[in-house]
Amino acid sequence: MPDDPGESSVIAAILRARPATRGVLVDVGDDAAVLAGGLVLTNDLLVEGVHFDERLTPADVGWKAVAVNVSDLGAMGARPSWAVLGLSLPRPLDMAWVTAFADGLGAALARWGLSLVGGDTTRSSGPVVVSLTVGGRAERAVTRSGGRAGDELWVTGTLGAAAAGFHRGAGDAAWLRRPEPPVAFGVAVAEAGLAHAMMDLSDGLATDLPRLAEASGVGALLDPEALPLDPSTSGAPDPVEEALSWGEDYQLLLAAPPSAGAPLRALAAETGVRLSRVGRLTAEAGCRLSRGSWPRPGFSHFEGSA
Repeated sequence: MPDDPGESSVIAAILRARPATRGVLVDVGDDAAVLAGGLVLTNDLLVEGVHFDERLTPADVGWKAVAVNVSDLGAMGARPSWAVLGLSLPRPLDMAWVTAFADGLGAALARWGLSLVGGDTTRSSGPVVVSLTVGGRAERAVTRSGGRAGDELWVTGTLGAAAAGFHRGAGDAAWLRRPEPPVAFGVAVAEAGLAHAMMDLSDGLATDLPRLAEASGVGALLDPEALPLDPSTSGAPDPVEEALSWGEDYQLLLAAPPSAGAPLRALAAETGVRLSRVGRLTAEAGCRLSRGSWPRPGFSHFEGSA
């Protein structure tokens, strides 16, 4: 589900013009596309001034370009395999920036076992633009649309570290600069068949949980007291709202039957992942907090668009 009416209009215009798709098992609207044979594809853009600024070094940008993509694959239960890079750079060409970017990119490719197999470069009169397409395979893909009323909601890791780093420079802002999405855990959950639905938390739980609930045709009840808030959020006026509204967590949100609780915790322990139960899916439509009102999502690519 797009962030706002502006993005919805852009995507709708593009989809109206495309020819019929063939061999596509999971289409637009999930973390990644799934094609026949279990091939999983995703693409993310990083635009200077929109997705990164001086808080990130060039090496951080290279790392993050990979991390945000493998996060999508992990949310589908896919093992990352290869990547294709598109890079647009302003003139005059800054080779020191390119070299540092390549170092961070290479480190992240090695971290998640990806081969860079091609791409394209060009110059531009605008900001740096990084486009990375990543592919892999899933034995058993998990989508956003399989959630059922009564499923328990779980999240990995902690929430709000990137928000704290961005707004206040809290801690060392490591998660903002170099996120570590729990890809291996997502793959293990999918291959064990433990989750009915799963997605990554890139735009914040306040935005992403309604996407999962809508795709699954259910509602959700979230317990704010159960949220695993990152310690760095303690300096926020409202840590819960900051953790829910801000994105860049790159953790996993999953919906699973109550019977899966113990196996999920065992898998989390095996893969070194923190796992927290934060609510449940409901037959009643809409997303609610057990205490307080649902926070306003914090980011929109096309805010104010018609």
